Amino acid sequence: MAKKINITKKALIPGLIKPSRMSKGKLKPEDVVRATLSSFPDEVVDTISVEEEEKEEEELARMKESKARKEDVALKEMNVPIVREAQEQAIAKALEKRDQLCEISCALVVLASTFSVSRERE
Repeated sequence: MAKKINITKKALIPGLIKPSRMSKGKLKPEDVVRATLSSFPDEVVDTISVEEEEKEEEELARMKESKARKEDVALKEMNVPIVREAQEQAIAKALEKRDQLCEISCALVVLASTFSVSRERE
């Protein structure tokens, strides 16, 4: 993965690399950074390396977090149809039970009516 490196004129050591050569495309930013870092004392370069590693670790952590969020969203999107289907099935069962109860209720009314008519005849 290529990183964009921003180099300002202040970051260049005077006389080491001329900004005009860099702006004309004769030097790559990576070469400028290498040349500049090689002129620094070892302690400074070590500090810069550690900071760069920390930045890379932070970027990696952000990428992992972003991926995890996307996976969570994808999982939720997959679960929505399943939940919706389960809700529809539950509603269908409830309606079926209601219809059965209505039929039983009608049958009981007919039975009660028949029973009362047969009692009157006796």
